[in-house]
Amino acid sequence: MEGTTFAHEATSTTAGGSQERLNALRSFYQKGQALFSAPNTLLALAGFLLGRAEILGEIAPFGAIFWLIALREKPKQSFLVAAAVLAGRATTGGGVPEAFVLLGAMAAVWFMEGFCLRIFKRRSPLLLATAVLATLSRLPVLLSAPQLLDAVYLALELIIGFLAAVVMLPAMRLIDFLPRSRDRPVIEQEELLALFLLFFLAMFGLKSVTAAGLSVEAAACYLGILLPAYLLGVGWGAAMGIISGTILGLGNPYFYLYIGSLSFSGFWTGLLKPFGRWGSAAGFLFSMPVLFLLAPGDTPGLYWREGLLSLVIFLAIPARRLHKLSLQLEELGLGESEKAPEKTRQAVTGRIRHLAKLFSELSLGFAQATAARQSREDDERSSLLEDLMNRVCRSCLFRRRCWEKDLHSHHRLILDLLERAEREGEAVTAHLPAAFRERCHQPEALVGAINNLQELMVVNRFWEQKVREGKELVSGQLQGLAEVMHDLAREVEEDRFPPGVGEQAPLFNLELGLAQKAGWNQQVCGDYYSLLELGVREQVIILSDGMGNGPRAAAESKATIVLLERLLEAGFKKEVVLRSVNSLLQLRTGDETFATVDMALIDLVEGEVELLKIGAAPSMIKREKEVFRIGAPSLPLGILSRVEVESYLEKLQPNDLLVMVTDGANDPDGELTWLVSFLRMMENSPPQIVADRILEEAARRSGGRLRDDLTVAACRLIRLKR
Repeated sequence: MEGTTFAHEATSTTAGGSQERLNALRSFYQKGQALFSAPNTLLALAGFLLGRAEILGEIAPFGAIFWLIALREKPKQSFLVAAAVLAGRATTGGGVPEAFVLLGAMAAVWFMEGFCLRIFKRRSPLLLATAVLATLSRLPVLLSAPQLLDAVYLALELIIGFLAAVVMLPAMRLIDFLPRSRDRPVIEQEELLALFLLFFLAMFGLKSVTAAGLSVEAAACYLGILLPAYLLGVGWGAAMGIISGTILGLGNPYFYLYIGSLSFSGFWTGLLKPFGRWGSAAGFLFSMPVLFLLAPGDTPGLYWREGLLSLVIFLAIPARRLHKLSLQLEELGLGESEKAPEKTRQAVTGRIRHLAKLFSELSLGFAQATAARQSREDDERSSLLEDLMNRVCRSCLFRRRCWEKDLHSHHRLILDLLERAEREGEAVTAHLPAAFRERCHQPEALVGAINNLQELMVVNRFWEQKVREGKELVSGQLQGLAEVMHDLAREVEEDRFPPGVGEQAPLFNLELGLAQKAGWNQQVCGDYYSLLELGVREQVIILSDGMGNGPRAAAESKATIVLLERLLEAGFKKEVVLRSVNSLLQLRTGDETFATVDMALIDLVEGEVELLKIGAAPSMIKREKEVFRIGAPSLPLGILSRVEVESYLEKLQPNDLLVMVTDGANDPDGELTWLVSFLRMMENSPPQIVADRILEEAARRSGGRLRDDLTVAACRLIRLKR
């Protein structure tokens, strides 16, 4: 017996150790996966190339400025960016000593930023931090034997650094969304231009990099002309040619030849786009010799082999990839689209109208089936009375007298007993008339059968009600879908643009920050969030908290938000959407399920936000030093048949901060008083930093471990400059 006990303990210890090692490996894998995610990889690659980028062999502020922007916008990834920038600087002509000088400058700025945050509760001005970083990175040259040329270089580096900071700021905010189309916000022309400029600044980092005797920088620049010219047309091709010529010809006495000839190549590449990819390739190929014809015979670095290599790479890209990229650019308003012919439009309109009529008829059929309830109840009651007679009175000698001679009075008696059983919960023998009790040979069996019959009728009515609600739901959804299709057919027939195209341009830009963390002792967060675009003028933020925690809660909250997304994208009204999702959650079989919904519909033209809350925690609006609390307690979706929606419409002023949280932010008493005080004390910080700090403060107040899953969404409207 003792040997068995020891063996069991040893087995348990071994199993526990194996589980701990497995958990440690899983945690290590997850951390590694997060470190080498697609956005982090892009940040590291850009940091390495910008760390190498130089102009005139002396001016190199790009890597340091890129790290400074990362420190402000993505503090957690700033160390990765710093390592990449320093690695890139170490591979340049200055080598490791220059990298150590840059490391010292970055460390000084890092301490300065932390000091400003701690003392002044805000970061230092971006231009001041840029000036300090650029000056400290050139400090050894200024201290050794400064000359007038060194002062000129410093002034140029400061000016270029200021411009680079302005360009990199919007591009940095979009890097996270490049690999994920689901969460991608609406990209403005200025932001897209910033991304292109960041790409070409990174191309400076490919200087002197060769492969098989070919310049990688030149091949990348030529490819940067071919793709935009083919996908976006003549204007973008010429613009990319000018930028590529600037990169390749900088420092060359025939600088103007590079710019002119490459912009000419981009122009012809885009001009022959209507002839397909081979037409664009021919335009590029036949315009390349212009540079060789105009340049003197001894001009170095004409890169004709790199041009041919880039042309081969362009032709080797699969056509479906280029088509998909072209469609994505069209969604951003950059592509060139053609109008459908008149016959095609008419055919599409007719097909949509036929489908709309079909859905309307189906909706009417479900509604008629629901209305025919009373006749079915009467038929059901008659069949149940007949079943009662067969079960109780079949063997009685006086059955004919009761069910034939006194049929009407007997029916009335049974129906009165059923109503009394339904009203009082149960019928007893004393409820029978005295004359009937003396005449009936088995009154106890009759009363018991009536009670069973009443219970059966209650169950039948319950399920009939559920089926009827389901039919009403389907009928309403089919009718709503028919209305949406009628509207779409009308728009196509009138030759109007689809929703979201041709609307008034937004006057505001939405700056967003998100933070999420699972509760204590949980590997999966039960909350779910979504960012949705409804046309060009409306952005939607949705938070949902499923019942309980862990994977099941995550599945419930995700299912709720996916349903909301699909119905909103289909064009249904908000009230119909919420009612439909509530009914669908109620119709689910198995254990009861419910989820909270916190939805913000932000109008980028009017600067308004409509908050729809169903069982969700209150939201906060911070306006300078004032904090307004919005929301009241309500039940979540999936509990009541009629959904209780708390709706609030607020006019946002520029730089107002909207904060939405799930109930993981509540204190032990279920209140959010601490969040109001916390926001009132915070300075005007970017929304991502606000979201991160709220998450950290909530965890600190819980002893380092959140009691429940927590999701924080912070956003701010920034007025666009027109």
